[in-house]
Amino acid sequence: MPGCRLSLAEREEIRVGLVRGESFRRIAARLGRAASTVTREVARNRSRRGYVAHVAHRRANDRARRPRRLRVETDTELRRQVAKRLKLRLSPQTIAHQLAADGISISAETIYRACYHPSAPLGAEAYRRLCRPRRGRIRHRRTTTGRKPLSLGVFRPISDRSGDPGTEPGHWEGDLLVGRRNLTALVVLTERCSRYTLLGALPKGRNADHVADVVTRLLKPVPSQLRQTLTWDQGRELARWQRIEHNLGLPIYFCEPRSPWQKPLVENTNGLLRRWLPPGTPIPSSQAAINRITRLVNSIHRRALRWNTAQAAYDHLTVATAS
Repeated sequence: MPGCRLSLAEREEIRVGLVRGESFRRIAARLGRAASTVTREVARNRSRRGYVAHVAHRRANDRARRPRRLRVETDTELRRQVAKRLKLRLSPQTIAHQLAADGISISAETIYRACYHPSAPLGAEAYRRLCRPRRGRIRHRRTTTGRKPLSLGVFRPISDRSGDPGTEPGHWEGDLLVGRRNLTALVVLTERCSRYTLLGALPKGRNADHVADVVTRLLKPVPSQLRQTLTWDQGRELARWQRIEHNLGLPIYFCEPRSPWQKPLVENTNGLLRRWLPPGTPIPSSQAAINRITRLVNSIHRRALRWNTAQAAYDHLTVATAS
């Protein structure tokens, strides 16, 4: 039956068909299966004795058992290679890429799972060697209240955004950086070309009206030629986005759901800010304290800016676009 696993009787039909010299397509037609199903079944279970139905059925049942053991649990050499690279503080993506170049196939997701696996195949403290160590993986979105969030209404999707935000000045990305237990937060705005960052404290919390006021206050001093677009995710904290557009004349675009890579610069900036605002700590509610962090972030020399600072790059953009 299509959509279900092969039964022992079907596997016996495949064995008989192979003995008769029938093609995979003809065997599949008789079983009411796709030809690719029969092809994979034979390729997966052929041995020196040929295709044996009861052996293939036993192997299939073994493969179907859950939970399956991770490869780093069963492969000693693979486990050693991964652990050695984790000690060098390489990311799982980098480790997977390096091992693939050596002919060893493993996914970054498998490495992440091994770091948090209860049996700790890579050691009990493996998660601490990740770029952003957490005691556990975030499985779902958590909210601080049971209230129904505000709707965004009819908004502009990011697919409608024109131009090249990576080369044209004035395109901003925005997000919230949250503190301990999601009780405190911070507005983060980053300009794509210069990497210039604006930070705004949220002493009144993350409600949409307060966020809209803070975003407006941060972007109002920015020259109009450097206010082309603002990109945000579909978080309900920006439900008052129309107010921001009205006050600043700044078109706002929203990313697709669960697509943080569509605003990569502000996500990278959030990781940078964790140097001064580590996960699990409250975010300061004082704008004066936030301003000190803003100056630190914008004074870092960056390779992407040819080792200039974001402040210097932004000042240069301001002068260049004003003329």
